[in-house]
Amino acid sequence: MDFSTILTNPLVILALIFVDGLLFGLGIKKGVWSVMLIVLAVLLSEYINYSVIPSASLSSFETNIQNHITYIVQNLQTLIPGGSTTSISASLMLFAVGFIIGYLKG
Repeated sequence: MDFSTILTNPLVILALIFVDGLLFGLGIKKGVWSVMLIVLAVLLSEYINYSVIPSASLSSFETNIQNHITYIVQNLQTLIPGGSTTSISASLMLFAVGFIIGYLKG
């Protein structure tokens, strides 16, 4: 058996999609903790009147986050593969399961 034929096997592709979701979940969990610690550091620096970034403030940070979340919610339909919220494929389900496991175990 050739290596390229092994990688084109549908079961191997589904396993790789699951592993991809697992890795994304691990990365997102670490990223969420990083963002929380950065926000905490900025809040602490504003409390002691020390600006970490001269042109940034907490209110502008909140506004940027709200705008970003609003944009994602409004364009959610275009982000979903297939353009429909009712069609969920097996690969998307495997990715989601891998993502959840990676996030919870990370």
